[in-house]
Formats: sequence, C-alpha cells, structure tokens
Amino acid sequence: MTISEKLAAGTVVLDGGLSTALEERGHDLSGLLWSARLLREAPSEIVAAHRSFVDAGAEVVITASYQASHAGYRAAGLDDEQCDEDLVASVRLAREAAGERALVAASVGPWGAHLADGSEYTGYPDVDRARLRDFHARRLETLVSAGPDLIAVETIPELLEAEVVVELLGELAPDLPYWVTFSATSGARVTGGAPFSEAADVVGGAAVAVGVNCTAPQYVEELLVSAQARVPFVVYPNAGAVYDARTKTWTDEGSSRFEASTVRTWQQQGAALVGGCCGIAADGIRSIADAVDG
Repeated sequence: MTISEKLAAGTVVLDGGLSTALEERGHDLSGLLWSARLLREAPSEIVAAHRSFVDAGAEVVITASYQASHAGYRAAGLDDEQCDEDLVASVRLAREAAGERALVAASVGPWGAHLADGSEYTGYPDVDRARLRDFHARRLETLVSAGPDLIAVETIPELLEAEVVVELLGELAPDLPYWVTFSATSGARVTGGAPFSEAADVVGGAAVAVGVNCTAPQYVEELLVSAQARVPFVVYPNAGAVYDARTKTWTDEGSSRFEASTVRTWQQQGAALVGGCCGIAADGIRSIADAVDG
C-alpha cells in the first residue's frame, strides 16, 4: 500500500522519537552522529527500535538518517563513502523492521543538524542557496537510490532550505512522495522566524503533506489554524520538553504521550498523519493509534 492509499483510508499513524527508543534501550547518543552512529555500530538495535513502533501501531517508520550527512560524517572523522553506506543501510534496516506492516520514510534532516548545536531550533538565515544545495544533493540522491517508500524532510527552520530540498526532489525523484515538516514555535512561526503559513506555501501542492515536527505540542493548534495548505497536514510533536544544545539533553518536563482529545483536535484541523518526535516512545505511539481508532 502506498502513502496515498493509506491517506485515502484515514489518518496515518507515524512512529515516535527513534532516539528516545534507542535511549530507552540503554544507548548514549550524545556524540556528533546521534542515532546515526548505531547504523554502523549496532544495526540490530536500530531494527529493534523501529519494530517497537510498528508493534505499537505505527504505519510509517522514519529512518535513522536524520543526522547522517556527508558534512557531519567528515566532522566526525568519517568519509563520504561511509556516509553513503549508512544512508543506504538506514533504509534497509527500517524495511527489515517494517516488513509488510509499515511504509519506510527516509529522513532528511536540516543543514543545522550537522553542527550538532541545536541550530535547527534557531535558524541560519546567512546560509545561502548554493551551500544548502551542496549539503543536501548527494544525500538525497543516495537515499532515493536506496528505495524508500517516501522521503521525510524534517525539522526545517528556514523557508529557503525547504525550497531548495523541494527543488532537488523534483529533479532527482519527481515521482517519489515526500512531506516537509518545520520546527516551529509560538506565534504560528517556524523557528527561523517566518510565519508557518508562508512555509506551507513554499512546500506547495507537490508534497503529500506539510506540517511540523519536534515542536512543542501546545503550539500545534495555532500553527495549523494559521495556514491554508494545499495538501494535508502532518504533525509529530516532541514531548514539550526544552532542549539544551550545550549538554545535548532534554529537560524532564513535558509528557510522553498526547491526550486523545488533543490528537482528535489536530485531526479536525487537517492533520492526516500524526506521530511523535523526541520524548515520544512506543507507548506514546500506541496512545495515538488508540485515539485515531477511537
């Protein structure tokens, strides 16, 4: 079943925070490569984490490639070929966990993620189009070649970056479905400062969905209300905790699951794909699946 067929059948349940699931399994992800490190060092753990979400009701699993970029691998002392290998492995491992029960979305993290300093939550307006294209092009080409069911462009703070990635996907894989989600904050704005309504317009009608991820759940309603998207919304907020880029940790505030009434409100506002991000483990996805079914 394709993502379009799943959307036609009703609300699609996404997975949760892969890093959260891996940390629950005892892994320290504080290094530059975050969860991508385990693609090479502990691939069976990646499979197990993905599978925990599928068992909880996720219909789409998102690969462990968010932090896997060529620039990031170079900073960590690895080479471009090793990055390519891990990008391909991320899709293969997700597919192994998903089986016939879920689709695989290849994660494309933002430019700021390779800095490992929380830039995806503040923005980087001085990074120009050429640098963004150079950062994303080879990774997108490699992920597309690995054969995912769709692409998940995630945690984008800048409209220009969304525009560049959409442009590249149109060149590299015009028939491959994708969504774009922004990191967002209060005032119905993405974290780079632009109104979310403008962000939704940048993505346009070629995507299967546009929305927000790794955003505090209390901001989602005003974000969705603010925009008139030409495609369905996708939302997978974090637990509502605060991220400390210096220590690479989250505060213990927030909730590991969303109330059923909250999930249904998002559905009423046009969210056709709902899941969780950092702080939302398998139990939180199970509660979303129950709310959607209810």
